[in-house]
Order: sequence, then structure tokens, then C-alpha cells
Amino acid sequence: MKFLVVLSMVFAVAVADTYKTTHDSIDVEAVVTNPDSLKAFTGCFLDTGACNEVAASFKKVLPEATEQACAKCTPAQKHMLRRYLEEVKKTSPEDFAALNKKYDPEGKYVEALRAAIANA
Repeated sequence: MKFLVVLSMVFAVAVADTYKTTHDSIDVEAVVTNPDSLKAFTGCFLDTGACNEVAASFKKVLPEATEQACAKCTPAQKHMLRRYLEEVKKTSPEDFAALNKKYDPEGKYVEALRAAIANA
């Protein structure tokens, strides 16, 4: 019985060490391949546009996720961030530069973040 209690506590701590998974099932390809959706998310992240519920929830954790190389990101969140950044870099290099400037102005975190999401 004690084993089950300890196992439950370990599982609860492990689950608490990730960001909320509420939006992990979002079809990221539908977002990043739709120019309007991509622009809306980017506008939200850069404070130049309105945020919908999904973008606002990601924006809330983006500073910490950047600084901590997505340490609390689920595999789905790492994949979404990788795809989002790839597409912004490809389609809007100026927005990509603005995101880097806003979330990593000194360039201290970019390499670790890139490595953390590279295979997601």
C-alpha cells in the first residue's frame, strides 16, 4: 500500500513539472500553414495583435520556456514550438528576429532551446 502512495506522489510531481496540456492536441500544421493564423499567433506573442485563448496560454509560458530550454514542455508542445518557429523564420524573418529580440534579447537561450526542440 505504501508503494502505491509513493508511486502516486511521484507521478503527481512528474505531471506537475510540465505546462498544462490543455492545447496539446491542436493541429499545429493547420496553424502554421495558414498565413492568417500564423500572423495572429505572432501578433499575440509580439504584443502587436489580439490574443485568442490558445495563443494567450502559450504566450504566458513562452518566456520561461525560452529561458529553460522548454524543460517543462511536453513532447507535443516542443513539436508545436519547433514547427511554429520554423515557419515564422521561413515566411517572416523580420517577425522571427522580433521574437528573438523580445524573448531572448541577449541571445543566451537560443542554442539550448533549439537543441531541446530539434527532434520534436
